[in-house]
Amino acid sequence: MNTLKLIFILSLFSLAAEAQTPKEKIEQYRIAFITQEVNLTIEESKVFWPVYDKYRADLESLRTNNKVDLDHIDYNQLSDEEAEKKAKEMFAFKQAELDLQKKYYGEFKKVIPTKKVVRLIKAEADFRQKLVELLQKRQGQK
Repeated sequence: MNTLKLIFILSLFSLAAEAQTPKEKIEQYRIAFITQEVNLTIEESKVFWPVYDKYRADLESLRTNNKVDLDHIDYNQLSDEEAEKKAKEMFAFKQAELDLQKKYYGEFKKVIPTKKVVRLIKAEADFRQKLVELLQKRQGQK
């Protein structure tokens, strides 16, 4: 009887995992990766993740509302004044992103030790790199 229950529960988890969107899978992987790399305790996780989720939401909002569109520019037709304007927009966006990261550096230090905040910064960079590698691997398989 216990074996049947175990098989049933595992089947439910399997179905739930299949029903996830790619974005949800990436977020689950991000949570697991950061938790492991930063070495968060259960107590730290309880206070860290709400702050981190707010940080990610603010970062996403910043990127959505202030994105500098460089993909639809005819660089051959761009005047010096337009190029200057685009450059200033890019620098302003990067500065706003840095300002947000600095703000949350202070917020993270309130809930986890500074050494773990530094680990977080590294873990985020490592996570992005792993995603890039995974996408390149998938594209190579197609």
